[in-house]
Parts: sequence; structure tokens; C-alpha cells
Amino acid sequence: MPKWRSRHVKRDCPEYSELWAGDVRMKLFGAMKSYRAIREKDGLTEAGIGVLMVTVTAPGAGDLPWDEDRCKGLGPHRHSGLLGCRVRSDCADPWNASSSDRWRLLNGIAARHVERTFGHRACLLQRVWEIQTRGVLHLHALYGYSTPTERESADLYVRELEARAAGHGFGKVDRSESFSSVTAASAYLSSYFVSGKGGKMGLTESVRRPEMPRSIVYVRPELSRHSGLTMQSLRLRRYLWHRIGSTGLLLAGYLGLTLEEVYQVHVHGFWGPTFLNSVLEPGAP
Repeated sequence: MPKWRSRHVKRDCPEYSELWAGDVRMKLFGAMKSYRAIREKDGLTEAGIGVLMVTVTAPGAGDLPWDEDRCKGLGPHRHSGLLGCRVRSDCADPWNASSSDRWRLLNGIAARHVERTFGHRACLLQRVWEIQTRGVLHLHALYGYSTPTERESADLYVRELEARAAGHGFGKVDRSESFSSVTAASAYLSSYFVSGKGGKMGLTESVRRPEMPRSIVYVRPELSRHSGLTMQSLRLRRYLWHRIGSTGLLLAGYLGLTLEEVYQVHVHGFWGPTFLNSVLEPGAP
């Protein structure tokens, strides 16, 4: 196994979670730039390229009651995760544990309904699970919303989610299409990756929580292939940066070498003064 793949890369490791979150953020931004580039190639201008964000929340206190004992020291107050209030663990734990499976069922039903109606599914670009400070999960998903085909399928998909969410144990289904650009939407989606936002935990903290689903982040594979930014390629780039530096990576890009080719050059001992001089001065002996 190559050395760069044998590193400890568990996302819930305190020593690695920040790197993992940074890689995910780069992957999300790269995917959205690719979506924009693909739509521009189709003839759309930036003003005509849009995304729809769908947020599916956990239900409220009627189904997931607050733990009154945890925050009784605050005296009379309105419960909020930001104050340290939490949902009762005997309610939050089973809800979180089943959330991924329930979402898979809900999403599948809605997606198949759209497919039966239009012959295709809504164009899912990205999906991210988050954990609120009150201790329960919710998710954000971005859907392509640039063409008439994308818009009609996404609209029907959201209506199906709204009609069926409660039956699968979820709360509200919110939609937003008010982003100024696809990059702004991706920035919002990843805004909690460093330090959290509002009532959300930062990803570097939440990723180490046992409540988080196994698949925290999904990015449409076509977009990752287009951008070239995968978790594997980002790890390899970081390894090479430590070994040959930024100048070496710039030179590799100038030569048109892939990261795998650069790695092979490095491990076989070709990456040194002789190799660099032969590139910079082709006529030199």
C-alpha cells in the first residue's frame, strides 16, 4: 500500500478531523464550481444558474422533549441548544440512530415519484448531515435548479417530501433559492465546518459524535470527477506538498502530470536536481 494511503485517516480522530473537514469543504466548493462550468457550457449565464437548498429538520419538542433536569440551573428560560439545553437522551438517541435509514426511505419514495412523473429524478448535487446543539440531526441538500427540467423535478420532489416527512418521523421541510450564486450556496452549506453557525455544532466537533451517520456528506460523483477533487486526491496532494513542496506541484502541473504520476516519480527517486534541471533546461546534459 502506498505510504500516503497508509496514514491514519479516521474522520473522528481528534488529530485528523480538522484536516478531514477542510478536505470536505474543498470538495464541496469544487463540485459547485464544476456544476457552474457544466451549465455555462450548456449556454447558461451565471445569472441563470441556480440551486435549490432543501432542509429537513427533526421534529419539535412535542416529539423530542427537552431534558428539564439538564438546564434547571438556568431558572425560568426558553429552551435553546445555545444555552446548553438538550433533548432528552432517551428520545434523541433512538431518533438519531434511525434518522439515516428513515431519510433513505423518505428520499427514495419522493425520488421515485418524480421519476415516474417525468422520467428522471431531481438533480441532487450535495447533501450534508448536521447536528444541532440541542442534540438531534437535520440535513441540508442542494439540487440543480437552472433548467426547466431541473426546476420542475425539484419542485415536485420537495412537495413529496413535505407531504411525507412527518410520516417518517421528521419535522419541517424548508426550501431556499435565494442564493446569489452557486458558490454562495456551497459556502452556506459548509459554513459550520470550522466553528459552527447558529444552533449547529462545528463539523470538527460533531464528526466525533456517535450520533452522526456513517455517510455525513454526499457529492454527486459526476461533479467530483469533473473537479478532480476527491478525498483521495486531496490526501495525495497534501502528501506530495509535504514531500516536494508547492514549487514541485506547480511544476508537475506545468508538465501535465497527474498526482499519481508525480507520486511515482517521487517514490522511484527521479524527483531531484537532475530531473528538475532537465525540465527547466532541456538542452542541459
